[in-house]
Amino acid sequence: MKKFFIISDKNSKSLNLKKQILKIIKKKSFKKLNVTIVIGGDGFMLQTLKKNKYKKKLFYGINSGNYGFLMNKFSRNFLIQNINKSKMISISPLEMIVLSKNKKKKYLAINEVSILRQSRQAASLSIYHGSKQVIKKLVSDGVLV
Repeated sequence: MKKFFIISDKNSKSLNLKKQILKIIKKKSFKKLNVTIVIGGDGFMLQTLKKNKYKKKLFYGINSGNYGFLMNKFSRNFLIQNINKSKMISISPLEMIVLSKNKKKKYLAINEVSILRQSRQAASLSIYHGSKQVIKKLVSDGVLV
C-alpha cells in the first residue's frame, strides 16, 4: 500500500490546507511511495528537514507562509499530479564544528550557520572549508554562512 504523511504548521492557514489535502488524497492515488507532505512556510520546511536529517524520506512542501521559496503552490485540481511528477533532489546540510578554548561542538544546518558573539567584545574567528582555510582571522560581531 502506498503511504503518505502530512506534517503541518500550527497556524490556521496550514491547518485548513491540511484538511483540504486529506479530502483530496482519500479520493486519489499516489505514484510516489512514502511521501511526506509538509505544509507551512520555508522556516517550517527547514525545521522539518533538520528534525528528519538522518531518515531517508521524501518531502513535498506546500506553501502556507508568506514567500515560500522552498515550497510549492497549493493547487486543489493538480495536487496529486504535481506530487506524482515532482523530481527528487538531495540536499547536503552544512556542518559546523566550533572549537573554543575548552569546547568542541558540532552542528548541522540546512539553510545557514551563524556564529554570534556572546559578550560585548568582538569575536575572533577563523573559517575553514574542509582542510582549506578560507578566512584566516575575522574579528567581528559574528558571521553568517
